[in-house]
Amino acid sequence: MSEDESAVVSRDFQHGRVAYRFLWNTAHHRSLGYESGDLAALWAHLEAVRRGSIPTVPFQDPSYLRASGLRLTRMSRSAAVGFRERLFRSGMVRVYSDDPLVNALRQFHRARNSTARPLDHGVLRDFIMHDPASIALEVPVWSDEYHLSGHIDLVRFEDGLVQVCDYKPGPLETTRHRFLEALPQVAAYGEMMAYHLASTFRQALDAPLLPHVTCAVFDTHSCWRFGAELFVTLVAARRVEGL
Repeated sequence: MSEDESAVVSRDFQHGRVAYRFLWNTAHHRSLGYESGDLAALWAHLEAVRRGSIPTVPFQDPSYLRASGLRLTRMSRSAAVGFRERLFRSGMVRVYSDDPLVNALRQFHRARNSTARPLDHGVLRDFIMHDPASIALEVPVWSDEYHLSGHIDLVRFEDGLVQVCDYKPGPLETTRHRFLEALPQVAAYGEMMAYHLASTFRQALDAPLLPHVTCAVFDTHSCWRFGAELFVTLVAARRVEGL
């Protein structure tokens, strides 16, 4: 086992009938920092996950909704296009084709000699092993306020921000539709992560009360980035179906 592999700790979880394997590269986390700020709060959350000392009710009680089931409220095709363009113009959602996540994903697919670029999430393990900014996979989060729970595909730290990343593979022609539909889910992950990082434990740390959490939806074509606060904005505007 290599040094990098030995630094990766894991724990298996069951969310309803679905099994998840949490992976945490502690070496990456230590290199990025873990004694102060958001990274210290993130370490505390991931350590609780590793120990299995997180609540089970949000992941087993059917009254808690899975964030992956959240969708935008129904709207016509033209209304959806208009809504998407307003998000772009306002800067609430930013679109990048030349993005570190996209470039790394393409590189990992090339290294795998995968010309078809498969749709499974196995490639995310390459991030946790070879991308120094990547910290953990399948990170459980929950909210008692919204009665939501879920597992974040990939957590990174870059440019002073905790990044909640969700891989949504598919053909180029469906990217905008897939990513738009994913906004409530991924923004909810960001909101839940921000809540965990802003827990009372932060009072013992040299950290501001409000954590810096950003979100990303990506595939091999592009990446949409937005703040975790988008979830509250969408809920307030009654744009989220399923809550």
